[in-house]
Amino acid sequence: MKKLLITLCILAIIPVACKKAPAAKNILVVLAHPDDEDALGPLLVKYGKTGKVWLVIATDGRLGVKPGYPVGDSLVLIRQEESRCRCRKFGIEAPVFLGFPDGFDTRNGVGAYMDMSEELKKKLTGKINELKPDLIITFGPDGDTGHSDHRMISNMTTEILLREGWVEKIPLYYLGWTPKDDEKFKLIGGLNTVDSNYLNVSIHYTQEEENTALEALFCNKSQLTEKEMQEWKEVELKDSGNTLRFRQLTVPVGKKTDF
Repeated sequence: MKKLLITLCILAIIPVACKKAPAAKNILVVLAHPDDEDALGPLLVKYGKTGKVWLVIATDGRLGVKPGYPVGDSLVLIRQEESRCRCRKFGIEAPVFLGFPDGFDTRNGVGAYMDMSEELKKKLTGKINELKPDLIITFGPDGDTGHSDHRMISNMTTEILLREGWVEKIPLYYLGWTPKDDEKFKLIGGLNTVDSNYLNVSIHYTQEEENTALEALFCNKSQLTEKEMQEWKEVELKDSGNTLRFRQLTVPVGKKTDF
């Protein structure tokens, strides 16, 4: 009888012992402005519990001016602290600020833009080499809301992976929105969308994870009013789908001699 009980215990334990736990992921999120991380809040909370999540912010956000708040360097410091506040609430690493000018364009001349582009790519490549992420997340070419800085950081990140031959080594995922998402957010601003057939990765998050992310919204006092933050929260809570969608960058290998 004793031998039978031992055998049953072994049989009961083996399936548990042999079940492989999901590997913790090291995720690098590359975005344009301090506050862009709000779009990915529940995902950052979800993966921050099991792995390391790093947030890299390319520009200083100084052009996001709201009445009643200082401008210039003072606003940069405020927005950086708001981003740190969100990261603490998400439970992820403190953000890395690359410090490039908000409005990353050619207004100061094409030459200056080209120089800044090279410097940004150099810094971002260095961070990727330093952090060695398992995957990278950024905006897609649609730019989320279509903001030029969003498109810029998507472009620069993609260029680095293509240039370095890292497409297979470090999978790159673009955040994408469907027409349904755009309709949901009409009250607080529209989104650029992607045909759902191309959004080949769906990440579900729990209501608890969403609740934590929504509380982090209220760090964002320099960019949103209390009313706007509350409206955003209410819009999200009405959507019980609790899913973010992505499109992975893929590049077929092999060569062809014609189109």
